[in-house]
Amino acid sequence: MNDPLAQYRRSSTAPATGGVPPTEGAGEYLAYGTKDKVHRLRIRNASSLTHSPGYNLLVDVVYDGDYGTNVVLVYTVLMVRVEGKNLQKLVFAIENGMADFIQEFDAHRWAKPADAKAPFIESIEVKVREGGSSSADMKH
Repeated sequence: MNDPLAQYRRSSTAPATGGVPPTEGAGEYLAYGTKDKVHRLRIRNASSLTHSPGYNLLVDVVYDGDYGTNVVLVYTVLMVRVEGKNLQKLVFAIENGMADFIQEFDAHRWAKPADAKAPFIESIEVKVREGGSSSADMKH
């Protein structure tokens, strides 16, 4: 019997990261990563803080169908707008609670992917919704 989610599961032959996020170290850019059981989606902007809202707070996923260029994640406390290319599989992973992280491309860290069909996130915009606290209000 074929497993329709097999392409999104981690292979058992993949090297363990030892808790080190995929963004650290030299490697290729990945627009997103998946796992079987995910409770939070780590949202990594190229030039700001990482957000990690729980999937239990995700209210809606709005996207442009087969075009794969725009996704809006509506959480109870924030909204996340993702723009890029080839984001159809990312949407599927989020809808099924399997996306572990999404990350904006940073030209200072990675070379642009050569594969024109690879998922690519050009920008991530996070807006804290009214009534929620903003990380901009926090002193660093």
